[in-house]
Amino acid sequence: MNGFLAYLWLEIRRTLRNGRYLVFTLGFPAGFYLIFTSLYGNQRVGGGAAAVSFAAIYMVSMAAYGAMGAALNSNGAALAAERAGGWPRQLRVTPLAPAAYVVGKAAMALLVALPALALVALLGHFVHHVQLTGGQWLGFLLATWIGTIPFAILGVLLGYLFDAQSAQGGSMIVYLGLSLLGGMWFPYQIMPHAMRVLARILPSYHYASLGWNAIAGHWVGWNNLLVLALYAVVFGVIAMRRYRRDEAQEFA
Repeated sequence: MNGFLAYLWLEIRRTLRNGRYLVFTLGFPAGFYLIFTSLYGNQRVGGGAAAVSFAAIYMVSMAAYGAMGAALNSNGAALAAERAGGWPRQLRVTPLAPAAYVVGKAAMALLVALPALALVALLGHFVHHVQLTGGQWLGFLLATWIGTIPFAILGVLLGYLFDAQSAQGGSMIVYLGLSLLGGMWFPYQIMPHAMRVLARILPSYHYASLGWNAIAGHWVGWNNLLVLALYAVVFGVIAMRRYRRDEAQEFA
């Protein structure tokens, strides 16, 4: 356990020192939130007492966007570069178990998603005075954080699917595609019908829906949790197979 925790702490420190992490997962979501809410922040989405301000909805969207980006980008390109440099081979001759390596990567991504999530939430509260109950704040923050798990695992998978030269571009395409088509950049309600149908297939839509439901005072939704759990299992199974395949090739 001590070895696993030491490895996890090392991975967190390496990620937080990465300039791309600061720009893509902290700077961009915060900047987009401030820009778009300065234009549409006072508008309300929905009808009657259930209407929610655009500032609150977009706070959830950009918090999810930043946290998802942290989970994906902290593993994808970095893991591909580590593979090219032989870092996993060195770890395999240590007492660190193979499963602990993959779990450590996913856990690290989950932890580094916290600053991105917290920053946008703070901007929503202090800049646009988003008013939520304590339960709504807790539901939004907890659901959005826990919901990053499948993307943390997907980041590990991307690190094994791409090589060091293509990992950065490939991870960004996946990240931007999931966020755009999943309804994070534009409210789901104004998307064309075909895009709404596609969004409901993607994990990013169900991920953001956890927070959207929470700030509206609703239960996060079993269907959203089930879809995210299924994606996490699928990504995890494929990632472990790629890990074992990579291991077999190295020691063949």
